[in-house]
Amino acid sequence: MLAELIATGFFAGKSKIAPGTVGTLVGIPFVLLASTHWSIFFVVVVLLSVGGTLASQIIIEKTGIDDPEEVVVDEILGFVLAFTLVPVNIKSVILGFLIFRVLDIMKPFPIKFFEKLPGAFGVMADDVVAGVMTAVILWVIFSIL
Repeated sequence: MLAELIATGFFAGKSKIAPGTVGTLVGIPFVLLASTHWSIFFVVVVLLSVGGTLASQIIIEKTGIDDPEEVVVDEILGFVLAFTLVPVNIKSVILGFLIFRVLDIMKPFPIKFFEKLPGAFGVMADDVVAGVMTAVILWVIFSIL
């Protein structure tokens, strides 16, 4: 039950409509929490990384599906990582949300490569890469503006 709670982002991944998008929205409070101090950011990222990987692996084994649609903790982690290089405000959250979702859905190189890693590592890694790519894109955009 705890693994399902974590992996599904408090059951957001059970949404019948766009579970990845709903899971990313669940990431907003995590982004706000993580933005309060670098040490809290670090703790949030570590807990989501370790807890998310373990919980995802349990769901993978339970369902027999390589990348279950209901697992959205990876989107939450990736979305938190998107704010590594820019301040969190309404503009950055909206733009970051849009960029992250496009990258996560389209899976351009190198995201697609990381998705092919085995088990929960592949589930988590592609969204980590999408989050890092989003962070760089946001940094470029906000550096120019």
